Amino acid sequence: MRHVGILGGGQLGTMLAEALFHLDAPVTLYDADPDAPAVARFADTIVSPWSDLEAVEKFARKCEIVTYEFEHIESGPLRALSAGPPIVPSIEVLEITQDRAREKEFLARNELPHVHFAVVRSEEELRTEAHRFGWPFILKTIRGGYDGKGQFHIAGHEDLDAAILALRERKSDFHCVLEELIELELEVSCIVARGDGEAVFPLFENAHSGHILDLTVVPARVPPEVARVAQEVALKTAQAIDLVGLLTIELFIGRRAPRRSRAVEASGLYVYVNELAPRPHNSGHVTRNACTFSQYDALARVLAGVPLTTPQMNGAGAWCMGNLLGDVWLAQNNERLDLSCWRHHPRVVDVVLYGKRTARARRKMGHFVTHAPTAAEAIDAARAFREALMKGR
Repeated sequence: MRHVGILGGGQLGTMLAEALFHLDAPVTLYDADPDAPAVARFADTIVSPWSDLEAVEKFARKCEIVTYEFEHIESGPLRALSAGPPIVPSIEVLEITQDRAREKEFLARNELPHVHFAVVRSEEELRTEAHRFGWPFILKTIRGGYDGKGQFHIAGHEDLDAAILALRERKSDFHCVLEELIELELEVSCIVARGDGEAVFPLFENAHSGHILDLTVVPARVPPEVARVAQEVALKTAQAIDLVGLLTIELFIGRRAPRRSRAVEASGLYVYVNELAPRPHNSGHVTRNACTFSQYDALARVLAGVPLTTPQMNGAGAWCMGNLLGDVWLAQNNERLDLSCWRHHPRVVDVVLYGKRTARARRKMGHFVTHAPTAAEAIDAARAFREALMKGR
């Protein structure tokens, strides 16, 4: 098996390493944080700043193929690796997905469904374009935004002034994207792997709280035709970007026909690509239990040179993944999470704690998965379990 290098030792890199070990593939991880979960769990982890090119080159020499666990990676390590082992997904895919303007332009160029947008690169351009574009709209910084960071809902002049003030305070360069506001039915995601074959996962239904993913339900509660079309759009997106590796396609399902945006209609609903992530995704944690193989297994197969097959659901019913944020630890006032209430929640089939040393509000510290005959029952079980954890009993 190929020796795989993973840039990033957080929860995504850790779970990917576990999947690679199942294939007997040797793994080396690299992270700048000595407290990263992988450091405590895997002996072959290099800890050094991303700017330490000597350490990065040492890492690269050990590896036959390299991947990364997040798309906001520093460019230094990639430049150092450019003459070394192949990077999967490619640097070209990474550069498109870490820049919202390039991402939207890629979608438009390939005639993939997307919301109407405009790109601005200065405060003056933003003020001018805002009036031309028309209220309301969503304003997003081109780089660095995730979990709702760098995003603003602009309904009029006051919102625009507040957003500009916030961007000034952050010393932003005002490189932003304006997006048409659409009437959402729900948000979904679909994960595609491509290597020796292609794998398209079932459609996930996602619910957010405070811009952070809260719950993921699979299968998504949409008409079969909508699920089919969304998966088809996801695969076409992965093919258009010439993906080798794993790509998460976040999609909007709209209620009404758009005014200016490009959508694909299915069963009276409208499908758009929202954003792309060239890595395992928070919503895909549920695949570890819900599917015959997980998103991590899929990427591990690509990296190790093992053929891909089609993932299937594990039996009937619905699965729900719930995020565990640091707020739960803070509510319990514990350094270690007390899971004693689990005995009263038989529909909770899995709890995964990431091994992060410090709990902070809104920090992703773990997740859990429930299974029930229906999506509503799986969601109710997830909410009940998390409420019990918050109460510490």
